[in-house]
Amino acid sequence: MLRKIRITLAAICFVAVTLLFLDFTGTLHLWFGWLAKIQFLPAVLALNFVVIAILLVLTLLFGRIYCSVICPLGIFQDCVSNLSSRRKGKKARFSYSKEIKWLRYGVLVLFVIALVAGLNALVALLAPYSAYGRMVQSLLAPVWQWGNNLLAWIAERQDSYAFVTKGVFAPVEPEPTPLPQANRYLSAPSRQESMQSKQSTHLL
Repeated sequence: MLRKIRITLAAICFVAVTLLFLDFTGTLHLWFGWLAKIQFLPAVLALNFVVIAILLVLTLLFGRIYCSVICPLGIFQDCVSNLSSRRKGKKARFSYSKEIKWLRYGVLVLFVIALVAGLNALVALLAPYSAYGRMVQSLLAPVWQWGNNLLAWIAERQDSYAFVTKGVFAPVEPEPTPLPQANRYLSAPSRQESMQSKQSTHLL
């Protein structure tokens, strides 16, 4: 029962966070934006001590629940591992191996030093949430935008504008702003000036 609850919650979080990275309209952020705030790195950068404390307590009580339910990269790794074991027909996906403490704590120390020193590029490289975001933006975002553009093309044929065309690789250049109606004819003479010019020419 607990396993089914964990898998269900993990699936919901995984799909919602993935859609947050794909959504370019900002609509889904109104509903699922809180999922980005409870990720570890955004909480640390925002100095959200309440979220950090809750994540630490959940980890102490339930183990790797953050990696298996909340973190999208951890859920993705579980999915890949599960599919790999089913394809190879293995009953036990993992075998025991002695932990490598120097690697675990070395990466932790490196992460803390980079965070304190303001090396955001290194922090984003080590953080699993940022790594998953780069994966989605590089692999899934172009496909998502192509699908949106296809729906926009179909909707336009039906005289509907429910979808907005989105540039996939090149940024969309803004359309030129039309001149106001009063400024379009600044260089052209007015009708009164033209009549006065004709009258003066006739008198001459």
